[in-house]
Amino acid sequence: MIRSNLQRGFAYLGVIAMAASFIGLGIWQFNRAQESQIPVRVDTTLISLQAVTQPRIALPSSAVLRHVQVSGKYISDFQAPNQLDSNGKSETWQVGLLEPDSGGAILVVRGLLLQRNKGRSSADVTITGILMPHQSDDHALSSAGVLARLDSSLVVNQTSLDLYDGYVIADGETVDAAVIARTRISPPAPKSAVPGFYWQHISYVVVWWLMAGVVLYLPFYQRRIAPEFDEVESE
Repeated sequence: MIRSNLQRGFAYLGVIAMAASFIGLGIWQFNRAQESQIPVRVDTTLISLQAVTQPRIALPSSAVLRHVQVSGKYISDFQAPNQLDSNGKSETWQVGLLEPDSGGAILVVRGLLLQRNKGRSSADVTITGILMPHQSDDHALSSAGVLARLDSSLVVNQTSLDLYDGYVIADGETVDAAVIARTRISPPAPKSAVPGFYWQHISYVVVWWLMAGVVLYLPFYQRRIAPEFDEVESE
């Protein structure tokens, strides 16, 4: 009798623990949904590229969307088709591989490909712009001089220099104190640091809480159907 009561007590504790876990997961997803609605705050202070990141390391989260400045020379030129700006407009961008004075190399979105002949590519240049994380999805097929996505891993076989993770969308280029005038790319609007969408997280809340309800209901369901099984066995 005592053993039976202990087993029943442990079973109830297990049910409560499982239900509490599912409820907790639902609350966590609900909080994530709320956080996904909070816009990202961007630090607009201009800082040197080397102060926020270095070559051969993953781009720190604290460096993403920072306004950076870097000086050096362009050593290669590429085009990146089907890129979308903040207005959702698709264009082919001109992308240069810049060798900073401090060493290494980083991809820089200079502007629209149609204006690629403006400015001296081999001259010393000072860049200001927004530091972005590398792209994960292809926008085109890779070929000679064409980047499927903005990702330094696609140019590792074209230079012996250590590469920076991420890329810079330039909002200004200066050569010998002269500003290169051209149409600049408006960077995509910063999104929430929480991955996924609001309603996606809410759907997870519903799923976890439904599972908690099922777990809590199972003991009552078993008690309700137990007499039926007893009747069947007695027959």
